[in-house]
Amino acid sequence: MTKSLILLILYSLLPFHDFHVSHTTLHYNKGQKSIEITVRVAIDDLEKTLETKNSGKLKLGSSKENKSSDKYIKNYFNHHFKISINEKMVSYNWIGKEIAKDLHDIYLYFEIPDCNPSGKIESITVENTLFLERTHKQTNIVLVELGDLNFNLTFNKDYYKETVVF
Repeated sequence: MTKSLILLILYSLLPFHDFHVSHTTLHYNKGQKSIEITVRVAIDDLEKTLETKNSGKLKLGSSKENKSSDKYIKNYFNHHFKISINEKMVSYNWIGKEIAKDLHDIYLYFEIPDCNPSGKIESITVENTLFLERTHKQTNIVLVELGDLNFNLTFNKDYYKETVVF
């Protein structure tokens, strides 16, 4: 008992490493002329960010999931994840969500349909403020895939907007 108590006290005194990261892929589908967006985030981060007095507990991925969860997710992303193509702000459609096999993360799927009416994407600007209001330790990684071109972008509280020029 004494040994357990000492270990508990030692662990509570050690610095806790708090790590928060999201990973997003923007993949240009040439055949569909669309951009497919896949976002992987920790379920806990998403729930803690979205749950308010009005929404209640979301319980994502459970049989008791809040029926309005998708609406809360879409609304949050519309405000905290913005994309411009060729310097023109675009909107994206909600496709759905899927719980990862590790039961820790959730995949969120969006799509920008017919995003290339002119036939050429010259630039993509990403503004990513996901979860930055919740923790200053948040890092948001975005991979932009356009044909053979790949760009890795990293966002945080000090750097949340970047333009990739092709």
